[in-house]
Amino acid sequence: MVVSGKIHYKNHNIDFEVKYEHEDISEGQIKSEEAKQGLIHAINRKFRVKYPLSSEIDQIHVSRF
Repeated sequence: MVVSGKIHYKNHNIDFEVKYEHEDISEGQIKSEEAKQGLIHAINRKFRVKYPLSSEIDQIHVSRF
């Protein structure tokens, strides 16, 4: 699936769109801390950034292919 949204930490934020599969992610919801941490890792890898696991993620959108 493709997950998109916005990640925030302090005064830093980016819009993101990453490929990430996890059963606890659905339209508008991240249902577990494990899913959130995995999504942050995917964002960090794709954009070569270092957002901490405590970052906030805005409303997400999910596209399945």
